[in-house]
Amino acid sequence: MEDNEYLTVEEAAREIERSVPTVWRLIRRYNLQTFRRPLDRKTYLRRSDVRQLREMFEPRTREGKAAA
Repeated sequence: MEDNEYLTVEEAAREIERSVPTVWRLIRRYNLQTFRRPLDRKTYLRRSDVRQLREMFEPRTREGKAAA
């Protein structure tokens, strides 16, 4: 498992500008594959899957509205 190919759920949340619980809902909704490392409590997603999620959502502005 290459480190640069995967993001933690927390890193994915920052990347798509959503909360961690939202990322977990997206994982379940779109049946995304998750990965675990031995002796590591974190859950990982493929960077390519996170990129697709990011494309689905426009980044939010500070006012909570979609960027124009």
